[in-house]
Amino acid sequence: MLMFRADGNSQVGAGHIMRCLSIADAGRRYAGEDSLFVLASDDFKGIIEGRGYRCAVLGTDYRHMESETGRMEELIYCHKPRALVADSYYVTVEYLDSLKDMAGRVGGRLVYLDDVMAFAYPCHILINYNIYGPDQREFYEDLYKQAGYGLPKFLLGTDYVPLREEFQNLAARETRKEAKDILISTGGADMEHIALGLAQYLVRTRDWQEGRKFDGFRFHFIVGAMNGDLEKIQAATGDDERIVLHVQVTDMQRLMSQCDTALSAAGSTLYELCAAQTPAVTYILADNQEPGAKGFERYGVLACAGDARTMERTQIPGRLLGAAVDLARSYERRKDVIGRQRALVDGDGAKRIVDSMLACV
Repeated sequence: MLMFRADGNSQVGAGHIMRCLSIADAGRRYAGEDSLFVLASDDFKGIIEGRGYRCAVLGTDYRHMESETGRMEELIYCHKPRALVADSYYVTVEYLDSLKDMAGRVGGRLVYLDDVMAFAYPCHILINYNIYGPDQREFYEDLYKQAGYGLPKFLLGTDYVPLREEFQNLAARETRKEAKDILISTGGADMEHIALGLAQYLVRTRDWQEGRKFDGFRFHFIVGAMNGDLEKIQAATGDDERIVLHVQVTDMQRLMSQCDTALSAAGSTLYELCAAQTPAVTYILADNQEPGAKGFERYGVLACAGDARTMERTQIPGRLLGAAVDLARSYERRKDVIGRQRALVDGDGAKRIVDSMLACV
């Protein structure tokens, strides 16, 4: 069995849960492994159980993980997981040290998913699937050397992006000469209210000169389950036929593939866009998004419109939407990006993770 310790809520979003679900799906599909998800709260319990997995809800504060060590010990000794995957920004050295010891005692391995490189994480396998992951090997090695820890097995780079089954083995995509549809993805929680600001801007400037650049396009807004602005967005967009709202999308790959370009926050969605071969412009909203956004830009895959935190609030919608439309209008740029995306992400990362985890047991 596989065990996952991850959380999702309106503060941390859905990313940790969703990538763990992708690994669980690969474990079930390719290795016949069942999975148990251990959660601090029941926010995502329904979604996880809907995918056919069991949940253990701790009822603890996700920001203070050391307080749950005793309960984790009970679960680990009871279920004896072959691999325990931890995915949280709130882990500490002491917490991971305890999990590593407990997992090892039952013959399992501790796996940690990282993208902030904060310290030497005590674990058997360390995954950083980001585009900049391979560039950080020496940095990781220095961290572990300074901490006096032995090196874990490193799984670094986009070969290990844990995408859902729908993003696997997709055919090469044709580039449409004339782009019409632009996808807007602002993250599951959208704590900065970017989607609302973009929608309001499109409606407000519709009859202004600055808004004419958006004529001829349809803007497909993904509104996540944790987005608290849904009613405001619906009220703002009204009967504007240029704006299409997609609430709680169940087939993300199909929607991405239907759109010619996308605007997305610099999170895990960028790797889904690469697998779907949907050219995109990204933007930064958090410190941990900066290396990824810069990495995609450095490799000539996705352009970055900038750090929204440093922009004037009133300038954000025009700048982000303008960058997305500029990409949509350039057939040659879109065609070049699609080729680079296909070479970067093939969708088999979750399977490679499962193979590596179980090979180490």
